[in-house]
Amino acid sequence: MSRMLRLVPLLLISVLSGCAGLTNSTSFREMSSAYREVLEQYSNDNVLLNIVRASKSMPVSFLDMPSVTGSGSVSNQLQFGPSIQGVAPGSSLAGFFTPVSGSGFSAGATLGVNNSFNFTQSSLDNSSFMVSFLSDLKPSAIASLSNSENATRDVLFSLAIESIEGRDLQGKTLVHYFNDPYSPKFIEFQRMLYNLVRAGITIEQTQGMMPVSAPMDGETVNRNLQGVATAISLPGTALVPVKLAGGRDGFQVMRMMPPDARICLQQQAADEQLSFRVAQSAYCKSSKSGNVAIDKSKPEVTLIIKLRSVRNVFEFLGSLVNIQNAPDQRVIKVVDSEIVSTNATIEEIYAKSKPLFIVKRGTIVNDALMAVNYQGTSYSVPRDDKNETYTKQVLAMLSQMLTLTKVPGSIPLSPAVLIK
Repeated sequence: MSRMLRLVPLLLISVLSGCAGLTNSTSFREMSSAYREVLEQYSNDNVLLNIVRASKSMPVSFLDMPSVTGSGSVSNQLQFGPSIQGVAPGSSLAGFFTPVSGSGFSAGATLGVNNSFNFTQSSLDNSSFMVSFLSDLKPSAIASLSNSENATRDVLFSLAIESIEGRDLQGKTLVHYFNDPYSPKFIEFQRMLYNLVRAGITIEQTQGMMPVSAPMDGETVNRNLQGVATAISLPGTALVPVKLAGGRDGFQVMRMMPPDARICLQQQAADEQLSFRVAQSAYCKSSKSGNVAIDKSKPEVTLIIKLRSVRNVFEFLGSLVNIQNAPDQRVIKVVDSEIVSTNATIEEIYAKSKPLFIVKRGTIVNDALMAVNYQGTSYSVPRDDKNETYTKQVLAMLSQMLTLTKVPGSIPLSPAVLIK
């Protein structure tokens, strides 16, 4: 029995050590998973809350979490000792005793686990963020967004384009369509956007050259050879052939400009889909072909496409929230250019298309994708596991647009709010 008693502490220590290691590992994994889930929900709720604010014409406000610090600890304690009730009479050997009935040994083990997160919340209400947030989206930003797997051109341009204007060669405005869901002519904008998507509207990367010197003939280059060599030694600078007055061959020092982006149309698709033609400069360089005949029976129109700011995208989505939750409810859909039918009208195509963005107001949606409460009213986004709407695409694009506005310096280094 004494041997077994000697083994009890060793067994308890072994078990306690193993549990401590297992608990510590499990605790860290659970903390990390919980943090990821909370941060995802935090970001989603922040986006939805500001859409709701925009629907009520209230100021929007954004918070960000620039840092999160987690800490965890595991403590354990082992207790082991005899419990002697008394000594039996008749113990005859010095230094030894015989415990009476009821005596024994007791052992105990305690294990404590502690974990916590410290995180900072920084307000983005500063000039660095707001200048970018209120500025119109650049074609380069649209090019980045179009690389997303979630992006379809119908949805992306429905969010990003504010208006489309057509002018004749004299500069007179022929048509002007606004991407305003409140307008009775909203369907006209959607018809134009549908035609442009079918005409291959896209974003093209361009790179131009800036002259560094005046055009020179060969003799001038030879006389200034040292200066020319110094100039073209700079990165992105080269001596390129040009045509001089009278058709003579010459040279000019040119410098490559930073890459830029522009909106353009695919030439063949545009000629087939549009009832008008655009200038050759409006076609994407990669789609130009000298074999395509120009249909001069169509009037030439200059298209002016104005892009929204990210702030205006929030206002547009806020308008959709109001329209679909008004007494005369209606749902704004995206005219899907993938629905191919030569005889279908735009109204028939619209009827088959999916809603752009769905938010339920004042009703509790079971298992909602996200939900917020603003001024005593609940707003929730249905989960939409069958992808019957473009809601999840819209939220993904809006989150990416918001990220593109976070220029260096827009997130303060020192937090505005510290929560522990």
